[in-house]
Amino acid sequence: MDKNKDFYETNSLVLASTLICLGFSLNSVTKTPENKATFLFLRTDTLNNILTSFWQRSIKVEPNSFFEAQRFLKSRIYGD
Repeated sequence: MDKNKDFYETNSLVLASTLICLGFSLNSVTKTPENKATFLFLRTDTLNNILTSFWQRSIKVEPNSFFEAQRFLKSRIYGD
């Protein structure tokens, strides 16, 4: 399986939190030696459309859901 084709990687906590708010499942979190995290999501056509909207700044998410998604991701980064 070609990881780059089947999965989308991002180091952006904001983007990863937004994707989780919109119902995308986090596949994995990888920590780099530089103390950064890489978030991996299954790539779909829907995900590609959301990414376009995100970079165009046209996505809206519920603030409390976003906060909870960030807490979840931070627990995955620092809790392991």
